[in-house]
Amino acid sequence: MLDTSVFLIYDKTMHLSGKRIFLFGFIAVLLIGIPVTVYLVQRQQQTQSHAAKSTNLAFSPDSSASAPIQKNVGDPIPLDISVDPGTNLVSIVKFEIVYDPTKLATASANAFQQDDNEKNAFPALVEAPIYTPGKITVTLSVGPDPTKAIQTKVKAATVTFTALANTPAGTPTLVSYGINTQVSSAGPNDQAAENVLSSATPATIVIGGAAVSPTASIPTVTPTPTEVVTPTPTQVPTATPTPSATNQVPVCSSLTVDNSTGNAPLTVNFTANGSDSDGTVSKVTFNFGDGQVSDVTTGGGIGTASASAQTAHTYNSGGTFTASAVLTDNSNGVSDSSSCKQTITVTGASVTTAPTSTPAPTIAPTGSTETTIGIGAAVLTFVLGGGFLFFFL
Repeated sequence: MLDTSVFLIYDKTMHLSGKRIFLFGFIAVLLIGIPVTVYLVQRQQQTQSHAAKSTNLAFSPDSSASAPIQKNVGDPIPLDISVDPGTNLVSIVKFEIVYDPTKLATASANAFQQDDNEKNAFPALVEAPIYTPGKITVTLSVGPDPTKAIQTKVKAATVTFTALANTPAGTPTLVSYGINTQVSSAGPNDQAAENVLSSATPATIVIGGAAVSPTASIPTVTPTPTEVVTPTPTQVPTATPTPSATNQVPVCSSLTVDNSTGNAPLTVNFTANGSDSDGTVSKVTFNFGDGQVSDVTTGGGIGTASASAQTAHTYNSGGTFTASAVLTDNSNGVSDSSSCKQTITVTGASVTTAPTSTPAPTIAPTGSTETTIGIGAAVLTFVLGGGFLFFFL
């Protein structure tokens, strides 16, 4: 009679071995699948976190080294600022506009202006314009509604400069966007802190024209021969040369201030005194040394041979500034600025108007929600299935 216990033991051993092989195989798949799944999720998030940089900033009118903007000393230079989002959905733009303060100055304390018909593009002023020598910073936003994001090319604002001095031959001066210029996009795959600025085109400016008008031409005097009345040779008188009609430039005799030191914001009252020996003083130009200038064309003796013009200026940031004044006469002659200068020392941090709190635009989460949920469900299934087999096999 056959011993059936041998078959039972053999059958049970084979059955248990099969289960163990399945369990070990499942554990191996689990150990390999989880790291691969985590790696794929990280790669997907990394790929989706980088937005396509396609926004371009530029100045108008268009200019280049071969076709620069041509201006003379004293001319205003208005530049429109355009934002072309490309494929981005532009929500916030931080402008850092840089220029050479020895060649250009902001035309007024409100040189950066948004046009009334363009304020719908960037209605929220996150950071008011801050003017420092050679730089203007300002931040604009579309506001809290992401559906208002800029999708087509718009004019954001206009900044106006005044030409101060001639540029060297063949070397124009530039108005450009600094390294801190940043553009944020509200696109579904864009991160709020990511800069989507692709390119920034500067304005190229050539400044020419003499500060003093050219001298008047000297009239030619033709001598009239004397009539001969005797046989003796006639003596022809020599013509007396006419004195040169060169314009005498005005002279700035002094520049005084009521205070030259203090904490920001520091308001300083300036008084420029001077005269013109062969004409009248038509205007007095004050350069405050912080990138801003002001022309005084009325009062204070303007229109007469002797002038004493006054103006006031507020320094909103700390620093040492060299202020100067020049006089212009009725023949466009300009005085020497080195004769009328004052050093203003301002201490304290910059003082700016507190910006209105503007909620950041709501940005849709990056990545595919369905893909992430699916991967998480697969990992959970692996874990639960492994636990079930471990306890019940």
